[in-house]
Amino acid sequence: MNTIFALSPLLLLVAFAAFALLSLLLSLFALGALHRRWTADARILPVAPFFTAVTTIWALSLGFAAADLWGVRSQAEQAASAERSSISRLHGMSERDALDAPHLREALAAYVGAVAQAEWGETANAQPAEEVERALQSMRLAIIELARAGTPPALMAKMAQDFDELQDARNTRLAIGVSSVSEYKWYLVLVLTVMSMIAIAAVHADRPPAGRWALAIFAVAATASLWILALYANPYSGGARITFHPPAVTAG
Repeated sequence: MNTIFALSPLLLLVAFAAFALLSLLLSLFALGALHRRWTADARILPVAPFFTAVTTIWALSLGFAAADLWGVRSQAEQAASAERSSISRLHGMSERDALDAPHLREALAAYVGAVAQAEWGETANAQPAEEVERALQSMRLAIIELARAGTPPALMAKMAQDFDELQDARNTRLAIGVSSVSEYKWYLVLVLTVMSMIAIAAVHADRPPAGRWALAIFAVAATASLWILALYANPYSGGARITFHPPAVTAG
């Protein structure tokens, strides 16, 4: 599923349209089989409200998945904002008109470049990058160097706090990137999509033309719903991803 969610919006739409088409063909086959059984024994036809039991479960599962996706996206945005804020504060303290810490500025520039290319760009925050770890270590050593140079303790405490918050924000960002997509939740929604279409076919066994129209309408609605949700499945990839906009950080 993670590979599917990394597709472009158009390919995602094609993938879910293909799934809906296969489900439609399966439900049309079920409609024909049930219609033949109904002509032999009319008592097998479920009452009309029956299909709402299955479709309600489908709608609830879709709603729960959507709520989780919006919550994860909000957490991802907060983590990205906290990371940018920490970078900005550290860079401001390292400027020439502040503490004038060129080693810290170089480490910050290396961190921003490595995060943008290796973590956001290449892996969509699914795994940590070694170059980012090296940049963090360079920042750590630069802060230690400032402490040994006699920087006031209050400034060092603030810098250490900003550095810790930067690492916490990065760890949160990576944790969201790894665990944001729950495959079993999507499997449940997909299975319930198929079951909902079969339930619609069952209650229309006595009226196949009406059943075909109902199934076609539901297939379009399911495709649109699944596609829109899939765009937000992983906040760092896909068509509606969160992008990395760090503050302007210069080395040296």
